[in-house]
Amino acid sequence: MSTRHIHRLAARPHRLISEALQGLLVSELLAPGRRLLIASPWITDVPLLDNRGGRFNVLDNMWGARVIRLSAILRTLLAQQTSVYFHCGPGPAETAFVKRLSDVARRDGSEAQFHPRQSVHVPGTVLDHEKAIGGDDWIIHGSMNLTYRGVEMNGELVTVSTDPAHVATVTTELMSLFA
Repeated sequence: MSTRHIHRLAARPHRLISEALQGLLVSELLAPGRRLLIASPWITDVPLLDNRGGRFNVLDNMWGARVIRLSAILRTLLAQQTSVYFHCGPGPAETAFVKRLSDVARRDGSEAQFHPRQSVHVPGTVLDHEKAIGGDDWIIHGSMNLTYRGVEMNGELVTVSTDPAHVATVTTELMSLFA
């Protein structure tokens, strides 16, 4: 695959987005890159891998037979020395999620690899609204927030790409959120 566009209508949900995201995250966990970028104004601890059958135990033997959420994947990547750049909105749920991840990174000794940022809402201004998740050699970006509804249900149009030029362009733009 080089670049693929996935359009999901809310009236006809399908799992193509979640399956693409799952495949790319599994590849990232198997061969961790230097960094993982996440930008999503709204974000939750969305379930991303179904490990109830134990098929992903090789990725992290601490997971056990359960559904694996975003926070567990990020914790595993941080433990593998992947720098995680995380940008989200200023809402209370997002603030709580960032605090929880920061606390875990501090306890695990990986806080130097975790780079969280939250938009600051100034009344009358426009918030950062970028939406993407990507590694060193892949990117998913488009209309999808990293929430259950964004990954599984809402009408979304996303681009999934492993094209080096496309990945470099999008990740360079996203890194400006952390400057």
